[in-house]
Amino acid sequence: MNISVVGGGSWGISLANVLVDNGHNVTMYLRDKEQCEYIQKEGHSPKYLKDFVFPQTLQLKTSLEDAIVNAEMILMVVPLQQLQDVLQKMTPFVTKKMILVNASKGIHFKTLKTASELVEDILPGQPYAVLSGPSHAEEVSKRLLTSVVSCSSDVEIAKVVQDAFMNDYFRVYVHTDVRGVEIAGALKNVVAIASGLLSGLEQGDNARAALISRGLFEIFKLAKKMGCDMQTFMGLAGVGDLIVTATSVHSRNYRAGILLGKGCSVEELEKEIGMVVEGIMTTQSAHTLAKMHGVEMPITNALYAVLFEGKNPEKAVMELMKRSKKHEFLEKMEL
Repeated sequence: MNISVVGGGSWGISLANVLVDNGHNVTMYLRDKEQCEYIQKEGHSPKYLKDFVFPQTLQLKTSLEDAIVNAEMILMVVPLQQLQDVLQKMTPFVTKKMILVNASKGIHFKTLKTASELVEDILPGQPYAVLSGPSHAEEVSKRLLTSVVSCSSDVEIAKVVQDAFMNDYFRVYVHTDVRGVEIAGALKNVVAIASGLLSGLEQGDNARAALISRGLFEIFKLAKKMGCDMQTFMGLAGVGDLIVTATSVHSRNYRAGILLGKGCSVEELEKEIGMVVEGIMTTQSAHTLAKMHGVEMPITNALYAVLFEGKNPEKAVMELMKRSKKHEFLEKMEL
């Protein structure tokens, strides 16, 4: 297939390499001309996955039109908060024959919409799928074993995407709960920041295991109110992605939490990490959605207070521990 990748960060580079390995004609759009010229000259990115050597057959373009005009599939790998703007710029060049695949995670903090909803607003009726699951770019670029889901409300589209990406080291399952997969991929980043914050405060494995478990329960409660298939959250896009994001140093959200726990401001930690930390704005979105749906999410609320209200991280954690006594499960979850 002719496949275009929009976004030249770590995840975009890794997924482009998977597609090249699978024999597709892959073109990557880079908005930064200097970065593009550097890669063409040196063979690697000056900023992302610096040890990764770009395959010679991967074409690089700095014109969005040139990058996508002949595509059969367009892989979107831009930060979720920027997706709306990029989609609007793409609109003149996109046809209904193109499958749009989103590989970014988050909830738009202004509209409270997921990627599929943003796409439907701007490109109504566009064939769409989301690629999600436990998949660090650093490992995928090294061809380490990885499993994800290709999710679309149209199972045939999900299968086309599955066929495009699947190989010996990158296994792809088909899924159809688009809202559930997108909500799972977004909310796990909130828990990952909170998990990192505990590490930054030099708390141990016990604390992080408890937080991840209770964080998953918070995700369950909100997802149920939002009409998601609860089984989704026990799969790769749910608990699988949560585990890897909330425990690994490859996770920018987990690393952001560590810096937050050590006393860094949001501005300082974003500068240190050098990439967009999607979980920060998703925390704001989750906090708002919890209020809208009447869902108690104490971990999310505590993290929101630290990120956006200047609350002391240690105080926020201690207040979580000192809440009134309660049953572990006040409501039963049907999976």
